[in-house]
Amino acid sequence: MDQFGDKLASKLHHYSVLPWNDVYGSVEAAEAFVLTNYIFFLIISFVVTLGFMLLAARKLDMVPSGIGNVAEAGYEFIRNMCNEAMGKEGQKYAPFIATLFFFILFSNLIGLIPGALPGTGTIGVTATLAVMVFVLYNFIGFKKHGFIGYLKSFVPSGIREMGWGGKLTLGVFVFVLEVVGHFLRPLTLAVRLFANMFAGGMILGIFGIFVVIGVAQLSAGGFAIAGLSTVMLLIMYAFKLFVGFIQAYVFALLTSVYIGGALHADEH
Repeated sequence: MDQFGDKLASKLHHYSVLPWNDVYGSVEAAEAFVLTNYIFFLIISFVVTLGFMLLAARKLDMVPSGIGNVAEAGYEFIRNMCNEAMGKEGQKYAPFIATLFFFILFSNLIGLIPGALPGTGTIGVTATLAVMVFVLYNFIGFKKHGFIGYLKSFVPSGIREMGWGGKLTLGVFVFVLEVVGHFLRPLTLAVRLFANMFAGGMILGIFGIFVVIGVAQLSAGGFAIAGLSTVMLLIMYAFKLFVGFIQAYVFALLTSVYIGGALHADEH
């Protein structure tokens, strides 16, 4: 039991935000910029995403092949999703949402490499992405509809058409609820992505610990535990691969829906 606790503590330490070399050094170094383990893998994700998107941006008269064909298909998938959520204006925001999708996807997939970390496995990264989306779609809403016009969209049109009694009672109540829900959006975006990536990594780590402990016992029971844990490890590995795709898609989908809602706020 102590052996399991020690290995679990080591795994939690591995998933903590730490300096790349795990040593801060002097006080001056601690106060300066420190390359953390998560930033290191985020840089790798950025480079991979950049290369992938450059392939997707090749001229249309060139016939894509290999990874370029995958990039074209992936971008077309995101573009169609944006068009469904935003209408004719979806084309304008498709590059931004596609970049978000592929960056999150590659960050998630890199985290599946043994010893690596998913850049999305820390709340600081997912919160930054969520706040960026929140600022963007609200900016779009205020720019297109004006300050008052966009705020009016927080109250359904049916309530706005009521008499002053309904507007001042039900309207104010609904407006407050909508504003609260509106500001919870970045929180739910950030926590959903972070929780899935962090929890998935910890589950894989726990089954990996059982494999190591079982083999180390050199007994029939130990090998049985190691075998069962290996099967569960493979199943959870495949499941985390699936979750990595799904979470990237959900983040992109909700971003397109939020932008679409801001663009068509006057229809609410």
